[in-house]
This record gives sequence, C-alpha cells and structure tokens, in this order.
Amino acid sequence: MEIIPITEAKSRIAELADRVAREHDHFTITRNGRADVMLISVAEYESMQETLDVLSDDETLADLRQSREDFEAEDTYSAADVRAELERRRTGAA
Repeated sequence: MEIIPITEAKSRIAELADRVAREHDHFTITRNGRADVMLISVAEYESMQETLDVLSDDETLADLRQSREDFEAEDTYSAADVRAELERRRTGAA
C-alpha cells in the first residue's frame, strides 16, 4: 500500500485509478500529513461489505461454524454423492 499526499494524488488520479482497478493496489491519501482517504477498487469494497454482512449475521455465522465442524469431522459428501442426489431429485426418483 502506497501513501500519497493529496496534491500528488490529484495530479496522478487517472494512473492511480487504473492501478487500483487492474492490479488491486491500495493507496492511502494524506491531507496535511495525516491519513485521510483510502483508494480501493469497487469490487474490493463490495467484497468487504459482503464480509461485514456475513459477520454481522448470527445465523450465517452459526452455519459457517457448523460447516467447519462437519468438515473437520469428515462429515461430508463426495462430489459423486452430490451428483447422484441431484440426478435423483431431477428425475423424481425416490
């Protein structure tokens, strides 16, 4: 992550935006020597928002914890099992 004064960021904004979009770089933009603004891609921002949504949902967190416990206990299904079950449901077989 690069730290850039706002005056420099103004003159390089197109370049910085390209780097953020293409290379997922991050930039901290300072004003009067203090960190003031972060420049990140929209995709990364949306990903962080989605993560915050998941972390703030107790039911989803409980499901994730249960999934991890099931995986650690090897209480899982193989890809072949899943395909067979999907095929059974698709054809309506009992």
